[in-house]
Amino acid sequence: MAQHQLGREHQGITLRGSAELVAEFFSYGINSILYQRGIYPPETFTRVQKYGLTLLVTTDPELTNYLNNVTEQMKEWLYKCIVQRLVVVISSIENSEVLERWQFDIECDKTAKDDK
Repeated sequence: MAQHQLGREHQGITLRGSAELVAEFFSYGINSILYQRGIYPPETFTRVQKYGLTLLVTTDPELTNYLNNVTEQMKEWLYKCIVQRLVVVISSIENSEVLERWQFDIECDKTAKDDK
């Protein structure tokens, strides 16, 4: 079970499925966190339709490149079923204090494993 931590509040998210699906969902999740928490300006996001929902994704070229690199590396780990947890931490620039911590537990679908 994954946890989002802000103060003492906890929520759970477990990602399971094929490498492609888990990586895609994680990418949309990161975009959502960055938008909702105001880490990047709202005008640098655009709306896309996915899963029957309207989701926001960044249009910032540097952030898009960074997230694509992270997603591609994650897919390799998922294909090999060697990743069990992804953690996203939002920390203060001034003092490195952890403001939020998101933990995504991965249930790798070995039957959907790709032989790359």
